[in-house]
Amino acid sequence: MQNILLPVAELRTALAGLGKVIPKRISLAILGQVRVRRYSSGLIDLTVTDLDRFATYSMNHRGQAEPAALLVPFGDLNNIAKSCGGADLIELVPVSKNTISIRFPVGGQSAEHHCESAPPEEFPLQPEVLGTGITIHEALRSSIHEALECASADPARLVLNGAFIDVRDDSAHYVVGTDGHHLFSSNSFSLPLKESILITEHKFLGWKGFQQDGEWRLRTMPAKDDGPPCFEIASDHWCFLSRSIDSQFPQWKTVLPNPASYQTTISINPEAVEEVMVAVQRLPLGEDKHHTIGLEVAGNAFRLLGRSRPELSWTKIDIQEAGVTGPDATIFLDRRTLLKALRFGLTRIEIIDSMSPLRFSLAGRQMIIMPLRMNGGPSAAASPPPATAAPTPSNNPPPQAEQHTPPPMQTNTPTLGQTRTAGANGSSTPTAQTTTSKEEAKSSLEAALVQIEAIKTGFRETINGLTRLGDHIRQSMREQKASEKEIQTVRQTLRSLQGVRI
Repeated sequence: MQNILLPVAELRTALAGLGKVIPKRISLAILGQVRVRRYSSGLIDLTVTDLDRFATYSMNHRGQAEPAALLVPFGDLNNIAKSCGGADLIELVPVSKNTISIRFPVGGQSAEHHCESAPPEEFPLQPEVLGTGITIHEALRSSIHEALECASADPARLVLNGAFIDVRDDSAHYVVGTDGHHLFSSNSFSLPLKESILITEHKFLGWKGFQQDGEWRLRTMPAKDDGPPCFEIASDHWCFLSRSIDSQFPQWKTVLPNPASYQTTISINPEAVEEVMVAVQRLPLGEDKHHTIGLEVAGNAFRLLGRSRPELSWTKIDIQEAGVTGPDATIFLDRRTLLKALRFGLTRIEIIDSMSPLRFSLAGRQMIIMPLRMNGGPSAAASPPPATAAPTPSNNPPPQAEQHTPPPMQTNTPTLGQTRTAGANGSSTPTAQTTTSKEEAKSSLEAALVQIEAIKTGFRETINGLTRLGDHIRQSMREQKASEKEIQTVRQTLRSLQGVRI
């Protein structure tokens, strides 16, 4: 018997997760179908794919012990499941090769909805990942999620679009994520993996239903002639299989600053992290796209700096629950990155200088963050991880990061229009031969700077206007989609009522 019964309560749980993988824009009709299979044991599972990923949900409900497979349109099945009660059953009945009927209860009677389908054999072939797999314990699982949050979303740098499990160093395995502006790494793992693997980012991995579905188990498959490498993460009910990237991850250790180069250290009391995060969020928000915030160490005090506009002075908030060692320092970074590091519990902050990467760390986890200039732009003092791999010498430790040259100290080098005469001790002093020329040059430079600031202000206002316009357009699109969804629901209900058999 090919008919398959599905309990609505469990079906809703399955469809909520399967909807994370169904493409928003379906280029092939088969990608909008849910494959429903019943095995000889009575086990029933549902699978969807976007060709690069497969998500499968295994039901607790057991059906008749007769193998069967059907393809059902996700949209039709989802709409009907939403309209039914939690205790109801939905029956899938094949009508013809390309048509399937969905039967569901309405007012104590049975309604029937016919929809287009396809033969089960046309469903894309799912790669088979063999092996026993490894258990992802809580520390590793947390590190993977944190690395995914720090990964790049740039489609031009696919090798950075995920959490990299690095097993190239036998002494310690790492989980790494970077977007070129900040880098997260967690070490002290020893995993039974032969090859490193990139856990590519996908919203399903962060979905609450998958995270709370019991213990995770990971299996990997290396690249083959007919396809890229794959990984599979399984929980109690879910199985998420995805293709990875067949490309070498950058030698990320080469961009880590030398630990001996850090001069100033800030240690925040872990119990006060929530208060610090609230202070960071409440500081005046600047208009620049980086949401610039400053960290200042002066004497034995640690302060947060924020301002709403560039022409205003900085608002300073003292953080009492923090210990400070080392010389005074001031450094600026993206507020969102700072909040992310604090949310990860990285409460130790180490600073080299205002233009070098700073380090947040705790135990075996760390985040390296590129600072910002005073005007909110990214610092050019250090380069982000390269998009391509660099060779690492065998049996040698990773090379230290290139030491960044500090800005040159101010000297008495003559400016335009000045000459120098030797002093009695052999030093040189400037003589004002062309004071007028120097003042004219200075005035011209000041006028140019004023003009540059005016142009920058105009650009900011234009960008803010475009941002507000975009928000209005997105709001209109959301309202339009909501209206279309309501109309579709009404139409679906009418079709269901038309199919009621008395």
